[in-house]
Amino acid sequence: MFRFVWDKFKKTTMFEKMLLVVGLAISVLGFYWINNMYMREPKVTWPLLQAAFSYLLLIFMVILTDSNESIKEELKIVIKEQAQEIRYLRNIANEQLDEIRLLRRDLTMKKR
Repeated sequence: MFRFVWDKFKKTTMFEKMLLVVGLAISVLGFYWINNMYMREPKVTWPLLQAAFSYLLLIFMVILTDSNESIKEELKIVIKEQAQEIRYLRNIANEQLDEIRLLRRDLTMKKR
């Protein structure tokens, strides 16, 4: 399990690396700006609450973006495997159809 996670970690895409940098920047800058806002006026005001909730929503959006990217990558693998399985099933169905045709031909030959 650990090896799978490590291999996945080593195969990060450029999008994931950019998302990491953007997420860290949002975290640090957002906290800094909200802290400055609170230091200027040390009571809980509506603008401070709005800024805090907007900050949390922005972080939540970054997390959702990353999870969507991970799901997309996993689905790509699943779709490739399913396409290969469908090809195998088509080959099996064609082989069975050929066998049925041969059996029917043999049976019609024996009836004559």
